[in-house]
Amino acid sequence: MRAFGITAAAIGALMLIGALVMDVSVPAGLGRVNNIGLMGERQNYTIIGGILLIVGILMARKSGGQPPAEADSDTRPCPACAELIKTAATKCRFCGEAVESVPAPKLKQGWVASIPCRPDEDRSRSEQAVIALGLPVVPMEGSNIGAGPFSTKDEAKAAVKRLSNEHSIYATVDYRDTVSGKFPPLLD
Repeated sequence: MRAFGITAAAIGALMLIGALVMDVSVPAGLGRVNNIGLMGERQNYTIIGGILLIVGILMARKSGGQPPAEADSDTRPCPACAELIKTAATKCRFCGEAVESVPAPKLKQGWVASIPCRPDEDRSRSEQAVIALGLPVVPMEGSNIGAGPFSTKDEAKAAVKRLSNEHSIYATVDYRDTVSGKFPPLLD
């Protein structure tokens, strides 16, 4: 798909260049005059070339950045048969070999269930509720705290629902990143 996009963009660029250098005048008795038919042809080449160029660039960009399916963060190759297995697996489902489970890497950024808190007892109550649910506590902006980070938005939504149902705590789903500088760094 990427190669097709590059080819379409190249053809579109060539058509645009050809349309721009096209002569639309014809010789007449005392000089040259513009020919309406040639002007229409030039316009058609310009439109078609422009559309091909734009579509080709979009196709090349969209198909170029997709990660392969094997790059899933919760899988690893089996040491015995090299098939992809879950990181928490203790036995390979393909060859039956016993393997050591590998702890999942701790996320530095991701989706969180963000809880707005006041700096006093409200924060400690919310923190205890997150710990009671078995979720990791992360600092957010100001005195706010969060539960997470999670790799998907659905996991964060489930945490918000559990906090609301089991502890009557209001939370929202936010994305906590490490590059914006508005969140304190997470310690390992």
